[in-house]
Order: sequence, then structure tokens, then C-alpha cells
Amino acid sequence: MRIKFNIYAVFFVTSTLFFGALNAQTEDQITDFAKAAKFNDVTTVKSLLSKGVSPNTTDPKGDPMLNLAIKDRSEDVINLLIANKATDVDLSNKSGETPLMIASINGDLPVVKSLVLQRKAQVDHIGWTPLHYACAKGHLDVAQFLIANGASIDSLSQGNTTPLMMAVQSGNEVLVKLLLDKGADLQLRNSQGLSAIDIAVIYEKPWIAQGLLSRWQRLYKQPYKWPKGVEPLKS
Repeated sequence: MRIKFNIYAVFFVTSTLFFGALNAQTEDQITDFAKAAKFNDVTTVKSLLSKGVSPNTTDPKGDPMLNLAIKDRSEDVINLLIANKATDVDLSNKSGETPLMIASINGDLPVVKSLVLQRKAQVDHIGWTPLHYACAKGHLDVAQFLIANGASIDSLSQGNTTPLMMAVQSGNEVLVKLLLDKGADLQLRNSQGLSAIDIAVIYEKPWIAQGLLSRWQRLYKQPYKWPKGVEPLKS
């Protein structure tokens, strides 16, 4: 039994070292991968992957290659990496940004759909979410898709910011209405004590602030209490 155990142990260590070496990548390969991801050089990416370079390689700043490709809209590289079953589509950078978040803030609906429908990328998670990112830039179509696929309307960032607050800041009235119609809570406040109404005033979106105040009156049948430091909207 002892001899058999030692044989298995040697085999395990040898196999680990062998396959680990196959999946290792040099600094030059990482540099080449990052450049190829940014400039849509799918031929180079295919070559690197065939040599055992991991599709989950990150650049020196901690950005996964799929994130880099999505940021620079490198369509061919994006499709190749998403189709590769070894690619972790939920791998985030050091800021916690996943490929779906990057695609959402870019307003890249085809990539958003591919990540969610083809690879079941996480739509919701703790902290900033793809819906926050879509709303930050007022991307209505992306927000609609994310909500239809399970995104939480009132997900909270680390500072308790909601997607509604981001939508208000973007100035997209149709998106703001969508979130409200889907049940976004107008009473929520961030860690600074600000609501979506306050943010509309602070970011000089009086037409949105007025609409939110009207909805507040209809829903809660009471005057809105303005926080200190925010000048009440003039009627």
C-alpha cells in the first residue's frame, strides 16, 4: 500500500508540474496577448492559446484579456474568447469589473447578450453591477435586457448607490421611467444620505427632479424632506 501510494504521489506531482508548465505564460506572451486583445488581432490570440497560454491571462494591471478586448471593441477576439469554454467570463479586474460590466457601460448589447445567453455570465453580484454600469451611461437597451434576465432593480453599490441614481445622473428620462415602472425604490438613499431626487438636483437635471417629485407625491402622499446641503427645487 505504501509503495502504491508513493507511485500515485509521484504521478500527481509530475502531472501537476507538466500541465502547470503548459499553462504558464511568459512576459512576452502576456504583452503580445494584451496588444492583440486591444487591436483585434485574432490570429495572434489563436496562436497564443494553441501554445497553452490561458485565456484568463491578465495584463500587468490585473485586467483580464476579455476585459481589454471588450473595452476596445475588438469583436473577433471577443467572440473567440467568449466561445472558448476555458474562459472565465466572470473574472474581474482589480476594481471588481467583470466583462459584462465593461460591455454594459460600453452599451455593447450584442456582447452583453453573448455573455449572458451563451455563457451565463453573472448578472448580479455584491457591489457595483452591470445594471449600475449600463445606467451610468444611459444605455436603455442594455438595461432592459439585464432587467429581463434577472438584474436586481435596487442593487446597492458599496456606497449604497442604486441603478436609479446612476440613471438620473445620466439624464436619460426614459431609462429613469423604466426603472421606476419596474419597481425601483425612490426612498432609497446612498451613504451620503442622498436620494435619486437629490442627485437630479445636484447634477442639474431639474426636469427629472420635478418628475420624481411628482411621483413621490403620488406614491407617498407626503412632502419630500430635503437633506441638508441640497437646495430644494423651486416650483
